Order: sequence, then structure tokens, then C-alpha cells
Amino acid sequence: MKSAFMSRFLPSVVHFVIFYILVCTIVTSAANSRSRKLNRTKRIPVIGQPQSPRGETEELFETVGNTTLVLDETVSSRVREGGHVYQKAREINDEKFESLETKVEPTVFIALLVRNKAHTLPYFLTLLEGLDYPKERIALWIRSDHNEDRTGEILTKWSRKIDNMGKYHSISSQIVDSPPFRQSDQGNFPVKWTEKRYRHVIRLKEEAFKIAKRLWADYIWFLDADAFILNNQTLKSLISKKKHIVAPMLISGGLYSNFWGDMDKFYYKRSDSYKDIVNRKKIGCFEVPLVHTALLVNLRYTNIPSFVRMNNSVPEDDIIIFAINAKERNIPMEVCNDLEYGATLAPLQDDSDLMRDYEQLVNLRAEVAAYWLSPMTISEDLQQWVLGDPVASSVGFDQVYVINLKRRPDRLIRTQNVLRVLGIDFHLLEATDGSHLSTENLTDLGIHPLPSYRDTYSDRLMTMGEIGCFLSHHQVWQDMLKNHHKTALILEDDIRFEPYFVYQLQRLFEEAGNIKLDWDMMYLGRKKSVNAKEPKVKGTDFIVEADYSYWTLGYAITARGVKKMIEAKPFEKLVPLDELFPIMFDKHVNAELKSAFPVRNLKAFSAEPLLMYPTHYTGEFGYVSDTEQSLQYNQQNDNRSSKEEL
Repeated sequence: MKSAFMSRFLPSVVHFVIFYILVCTIVTSAANSRSRKLNRTKRIPVIGQPQSPRGETEELFETVGNTTLVLDETVSSRVREGGHVYQKAREINDEKFESLETKVEPTVFIALLVRNKAHTLPYFLTLLEGLDYPKERIALWIRSDHNEDRTGEILTKWSRKIDNMGKYHSISSQIVDSPPFRQSDQGNFPVKWTEKRYRHVIRLKEEAFKIAKRLWADYIWFLDADAFILNNQTLKSLISKKKHIVAPMLISGGLYSNFWGDMDKFYYKRSDSYKDIVNRKKIGCFEVPLVHTALLVNLRYTNIPSFVRMNNSVPEDDIIIFAINAKERNIPMEVCNDLEYGATLAPLQDDSDLMRDYEQLVNLRAEVAAYWLSPMTISEDLQQWVLGDPVASSVGFDQVYVINLKRRPDRLIRTQNVLRVLGIDFHLLEATDGSHLSTENLTDLGIHPLPSYRDTYSDRLMTMGEIGCFLSHHQVWQDMLKNHHKTALILEDDIRFEPYFVYQLQRLFEEAGNIKLDWDMMYLGRKKSVNAKEPKVKGTDFIVEADYSYWTLGYAITARGVKKMIEAKPFEKLVPLDELFPIMFDKHVNAELKSAFPVRNLKAFSAEPLLMYPTHYTGEFGYVSDTEQSLQYNQQNDNRSSKEEL
């Protein structure tokens, strides 16, 4: 019976064992197959870790939306070398995070959204490459579409060059450079911001946020292609401040900057402190309701706002949405002006064309050149995309003169750079240095300061610097007559030009020509008297009759005007030039001074508004005067070496 049982049971057991082995084999094979598939899954390279082989990185970024993200186990189990934060570290609170020390620079994900910026890109990309920051710690993410210029072509070639160099951690570039060149609700305006455009930008910025977080980036920096980061220490400086959200204050040549002083019902409102921050009367980092254009966000914090509109009452505008979301989370937005960081273009009106932006770029380059020794240069491989500077001319005058002290080469460099941008050719005249003059020199030259002269405001005597200034301008006048120049534009080397200077200058003298204005001298820059009464010249919109004024920053003068000045024999009774001019057109407030010059028939006018201003004012950082702060005429020469003439 036992034998019968075994004969029936054993085959069943054997079959079961065989079946079990088969099942295990199949399961194991499937598991191994899945494991191999996972091992072949594209891995998103973590910034700061060794990246994928060349050529794979770009593909990974381009397909990230459809790629399974697989992070190495070592990445998620410890803090990587360099202080990068792993998954659990992201959950710690902000205060504890500040105590983590880093051995290398934090990783930065730079997001660039570009449209119709072919004219700014050569400058922008050159400056971006020039940032003093480890490039292997930076991932570049570029998106561009709906361009009507060569933006796509520039970005494509530059991206390939950067990728081939292999210096950056990675670069992702998606450029749509084919019709339609405008979105359907743009109409005929290439720069118009429409609902579709806002939604598109919001979506792209949210995508950038998500990818930056997946890459374990420490920071994301949203940069516009017309944000010119002139200070190559900018990124290091901003990161060192350990702010939630921060932006460098960027100048524009006017009051516009990349922050709002106040906000009223979601829209811009000027605040009392706005001008003080822009003009750097207050220095530091300041909490403001909104920053944009060069926005650095610290991703190490868990409390991070988004570009998702949470409330339909909020305008569908990316920068406003982000600012409102930050406010609701009690996250401060700050702008810093502790350093001179860079510049940006003011936004265009919706109905503007691209030419308006090109003109703005010229203005901004001139503004930058007036203050920065190193202007907005362009790397060699980007030179081909640049619109050349205008052909230099004397802008309608027989000669343009620039007066410069030999010991002020920095000012000359700035002036040369500005005039090159503006297309103004000039003749350089070396100024007479008041610090090298002595009373004996002046006597030999037949120069005798007017004994009764006292400065109107400080009641001091004439300074040696003022005498040197007068002699410098006198040399220009003599050169004019020697070369038979009928008109000249005379510029000092510490000036900044108003936007569209050449256009405004030509318009000014066209007005003068249209009414056949009989003029000897035309102020272009000056300090007008507070109580000045200056009626507008009949038939003009931009010319006034000049009243008592200070400064000789820049003026136009005729040969007849020069002869009147020289015939007054100013060396025999010398006063500062900016005092002599109003004496000669009979508008000086001091009757005693006027009496020393009985013939006062100079026909003087002024541009209104003015076309140039000093680069610095008294008391401002960087202010240097070679006239006001020099020795007075009656001070002993042997004391000269003990004092510094600024």
C-alpha cells in the first residue's frame, strides 16, 4: 500500500519541484532584465559630481521631461564633498542649514530666456563667460523662441562652442528658430508682451525651477539677456550674502533699475527710498517688494516661492506672481547696491520696434563707458554679430576738443570709450596742470588774478587748479583761431552724456539754424543758478537765454565768441572761467566783478534740457576735483608739497 502511495506521490513532487525551479528562473531572469534596463536609464548628472561622457549631457537635458530620474545611492545617502545637500538635508530648517560649511563654491543653475536680443547677446555672453566663478559648478539652461533677428543663430553657435570646450558642468539649449516668429496675439509688435507670452515664460521658469532642484543645484539664477554683469565678482558677492532671494542693482543711465520701491495693487509704485538706493545715497542690501532681471534664488531653503499663480486676482505676469508668492510665504526679496554690479536696458513700450532697443543699447554703452575703465567688450568669436560703432565725425562742428590732465589717464580712457560709442571724433588737448604752477610762472605769463575776487559760495580766493583750467580753455581758443575754425565743441573729461546725445545735439543746432539764432556760446552742461530766469528763445523748444551759471563741462563756441573772450584781456584780471562767462554775457550777480570787464556783449544761450552732466557730484564716492580742492593762489609755494592736490 505504501508502495502504491509512493508511486502516485513521487511524480507529483518531482513535477512540483521542476515547476518551482522554472518559476524562480523566470522571475530571476525578469528581475535581472529590469535591473539591466534601470542601469541603462538616463541619469541626470548632479551638478558638482562627475558628469556623463561628452555628448550625453546635452541629450539628458533635452529629454529630461520624458526621462526616468535615477540618482546614485551614494548621492542620496550622504552629503557629497563640497557641501552639497542630499535629500534629508533639504528637510532641515533654514537656521540649521546655515551652519553647514562648504569646501567649494555652491552650484548654480543659470536660466536664460531670450527673445529678439541679437544686439545684446555678444556683450551679454562675453560678460557671462567672464564671471569669476568655477565653470564646472555652473549648469547653463537656455530657451529661446519667436525671434525676428539672429538671436537663435548666435545662441546655437555659442552653445556648441561652450559645450565643446567642456568647461561648464553642462549646457541645455532649446532654440526654436522657425516660423511663426510671433505668437498669435502679438499683432505687428515684435516686443509686445501678451497673455500667451506671459504664460509661456511662466511655464519655462517653472520648468527651470524643477530641473534645477532635480540637479541638486544650490542656487538658480534667472538672467535676462540685457542684464550686463560688468562686475565679474557679482555671483560670488551675491552668494556670500546668504539671502533667500537677491538681485544686484543694475543701472540704466536713468532712474530705471531692476527692482520696485513699492507696490500698489500688484503694480509698480515709486517709493521715497527708491532714488536713494538707485543713486547709492544708501548703500547695502534692502528689502523691496519685487526684484527682477538678475534674480538669484537660494534652493537650499525648503521654503521657496514659485511662478504658479495661486490667486486669479494676481496679474498673469511672471515677476509679479513670484513676488506675491514670496510675500505670502514671508520670504524677503532684496536688492544690493553695495558694489557696482552692472547695467540693464529699460523695457520697451509694447508698440516699439527693435530699432528702439538698439538705440537704447548705444546709450547704455555710453553710460557704462563714462564710469567703467573696462567698457562692454566682446570676445573674438562673437565679434561677427556686433553692429559696428558709427563712423566718427565732428558732429557738425569744425572741431571737437577734449581737455585732459596728463595725470588723469583714467578719465581720458573713459572719455575715449564714450566718444567712440557715440561716433564723435576729437582733438585731444593736454590741460595745464595747476599743481605745477607757481606765482613766478603766472607773473612770467602776465597773469594777475583779480584782487577783489572771492568765490560766490565759499568766499575763498581763486585756486591754482582754477587758473590751470582757465589756461587750458584759453589754449583751445587759440587753436581755434590758428586753424580758422568757425565753431567748436569743447568738452572736459569728467562728463556723462544724456541718452541720444548726438541726436539731441543736432536737433538743438537745427533749431538755432532755423531761426537764424545769433549766438556766441551755447552751454550744453552747467550748474544753473537756483534763482535763474531763463526765457525760452522764441521759435524754439530746446534753447533758453542763459542766466548766471557755474561749470564749464561742455559748451559750443564760435570764433566770434572766442575773440570777445580774448579781447577782454582776462589775464590782467583773472577770474575762474565759469565766473568770466556770466560776466561776459552780463548775468553775473556780483556788480563789482562785472565792473572789471566794461565790455560784456557775449551772446550766450543754453540747451534746455541739458545734454551733459558731471560723472560725480561733490561728496559722492569717486568725486575728485582738480580745481576746487587745489591750493589757493596766495598760499606759499613751499607748502605745496605738504598738501595733496586732488
